Amino acid sequence: MRRLRIISKSADLEFEFVREGRSHQIWAIGSERVHIPRHREINEHTARAILKEAREAVR
Repeated sequence: MRRLRIISKSADLEFEFVREGRSHQIWAIGSERVHIPRHREINEHTARAILKEAREAVR
């Protein structure tokens, strides 16, 4: 979450909570949606994919 906030702030976009899914939370960076699993620990592969999706959203 901290890295997602940094990514959105660097692009001068808001990082805001949209809604809860069944097993995910949906957050918005600007107008793009980012899906984040609601688990205590997220494996490394999933975390990298989420950050990649966020970086693409701010381009």
